[in-house]
Amino acid sequence: MKVYIINFHHVLNYGAVFQGYALCQFLIENGYDAKIIDYRPSYFLSRTYRPAKGLMKTAKKVGMNLNFYKFRKNHFKLTEKILYSQKDLVKFFENSEDAFICGSDQVWNAKITNDRIDPGYFLDFVPKTARKIAYAASIGHTKFNRDHKNDISNKLQSFSAISVREDFAKQEVSEISNNLVNPTLVLDPTLILDDYSAVLDLELVPKEDYLVVYTTEDSDDFRKYIQILSDTLKIKVINLGHYDAGKEATNYTNIHPSKWLGLFSKATYVCTNSFHGTAFSIIFQRNFTVLGRETMKDLNRRPLTLMSNLGIEERFIHSVNDFNKDLHLKEIDYNKIEKKRKELVADSKKFLLDTLA
Repeated sequence: MKVYIINFHHVLNYGAVFQGYALCQFLIENGYDAKIIDYRPSYFLSRTYRPAKGLMKTAKKVGMNLNFYKFRKNHFKLTEKILYSQKDLVKFFENSEDAFICGSDQVWNAKITNDRIDPGYFLDFVPKTARKIAYAASIGHTKFNRDHKNDISNKLQSFSAISVREDFAKQEVSEISNNLVNPTLVLDPTLILDDYSAVLDLELVPKEDYLVVYTTEDSDDFRKYIQILSDTLKIKVINLGHYDAGKEATNYTNIHPSKWLGLFSKATYVCTNSFHGTAFSIIFQRNFTVLGRETMKDLNRRPLTLMSNLGIEERFIHSVNDFNKDLHLKEIDYNKIEKKRKELVADSKKFLLDTLA
């Protein structure tokens, strides 16, 4: 069976790129002819390729675009044609009888899709002869716009099956559809892929112990926490995010996704506020803590849902003052959470494969 996936694959975001890779690769490994739809709406193209502020930042962005291009070229199975609009999607798939999946990542977050509902990410272009599935769809920290309630509800009811990534999204989908849609809660695709060896590059991994820092906001509180951790652990700091992590950090802010993942995979300790930073810490069984965001605090629900489901929510710290050396520097006993992780993985895989059967 052919399966087509639509998500945020063509953006400069490590989590988005790896969730796209993971979902497609998982389906291929399970016998499906899976491809990612090379959908590039204008609002994403503008953000991806427009110059940054200043020559130095623009040069770095050009380098980052090149690194992401190389990753997609080597590891993505894409449709042979680039599609730029809803009209292109409708025309390309007008006679399809295949299966279509939207997700994962924040495909239903209107703040990302140009402050509007992008019908492409609700699979509106899919003909009635095809199957529509949402896998681990997320709405980020936002709510659905109630002014578009009927439209959104009708779109959701047209799916064969719907799953979401966060408990917050599960509640939102149920409410806006007047409980006519009851989505299943599943894991992000990155957590259901068993092997990342094909996309791991360990070239930048140092011989000595190191702390990986990956933050998605500019925060003095986060920098204070990094300083506490580095002083306590007495190890070097490697910053994989775009914000200043302190003067002692080694910064890799535009590296190839495989090198980014390689540094995560061998880290002695990880400090993050990112969902995918949390996910890869768990995947590679790293010792870590998540320091909650100061802005857009609702985004904290994303890693918290995952951590709570695994019984490690104590690794989430709301502020620097919550840091407890004995608790938060203690090695995580992954043997204790392995049973629950395997159950969640098995349930997520079952949902996906059963809906395609």
